[in-house]
Amino acid sequence: MRKAFFLTATFALTTIASAQQGGQDRQPTAEQRARIAQMQPVNDLSQTVQMLPELEKNKATAMSKAQAKSLLTIFTALQKAAAIQPNDAKKYLSQIEDKILTDKQLTALDSLMLKAEQQRAAQRGQRAAGGQGGAGARIPGLPGGIGGGQRPGRQGAGSANAGGQNAQGGQFDPAKFNPFKTGRGADALKAYIAVLQKK
Repeated sequence: MRKAFFLTATFALTTIASAQQGGQDRQPTAEQRARIAQMQPVNDLSQTVQMLPELEKNKATAMSKAQAKSLLTIFTALQKAAAIQPNDAKKYLSQIEDKILTDKQLTALDSLMLKAEQQRAAQRGQRAAGGQGGAGARIPGLPGGIGGGQRPGRQGAGSANAGGQNAQGGQFDPAKFNPFKTGRGADALKAYIAVLQKK
């Protein structure tokens, strides 16, 4: 994946920031690092799908009718899946990036993701300065973030509600997690599907 290194780096930095906020200045545990590595493909896919509608704002990067048809096939599968497994996420992301999007669209997507991460970093800094501790460090596509910061009803940019799977701070079960089935992630995808269907 052409964005794998960038996303992995920002994902890890977000996690470390989460762990260090709140005055505890602690590093992610081995279990948390393992969770990051395990869920990284799902996070990459979730973040990519979240950014795709932004491409429609520019005629030069908007999806063609053929692209829309291909994306709709993938999105329908994502909505119906009981859970998104890391290997499946890799497959879907590869199809989107390598077979559907053009180089121009991929370049625009990279820029959007970088801008979004910069905004999240600025927001984390503001919250830390305001004494809110680890309340705001969220992991896109992963409920509750990393570092035990589960907070019901809070969603970060790119974060999808797991439909109560982890809403009360319970044990996160990746085998049951689909960021496109319920919550904000599902709502955003449904709205984008409606746009693509009009192509």
